[in-house]
Amino acid sequence: MGKPVATWQENGMLYTLTATKIEETALQTSSVSNAIGLISVYNYLGGTPQSGTGAAIYKHARLVGAKYSIGAVDTPHYQGKIMLYEHSFLADYFNNNPNTSSMPLNKDMDDDLPF
Repeated sequence: MGKPVATWQENGMLYTLTATKIEETALQTSSVSNAIGLISVYNYLGGTPQSGTGAAIYKHARLVGAKYSIGAVDTPHYQGKIMLYEHSFLADYFNNNPNTSSMPLNKDMDDDLPF
């Protein structure tokens, strides 16, 4: 665990920002997003995005000069590198691209809706 460098309370929550030497840090989505203000597409959407979404977002981020970073996760479901983006960039991307505004998640769900 790192050294606490800042603590604050907001909306009934206690936040603690810690600093850890880079060599000792195993990057996790939650710690990376909290530490540098970036979030994964998975966390932004609340689940696995449609196939090809990550590549399209990365291409758009490079095109518009958005801030992004590479993180890594080690969970029972996925181990490997992930891309992290600013929340505002992802919100803008999904709200302003007509093909992605209501992009479905890859959920193995069968619903009974007629449409």
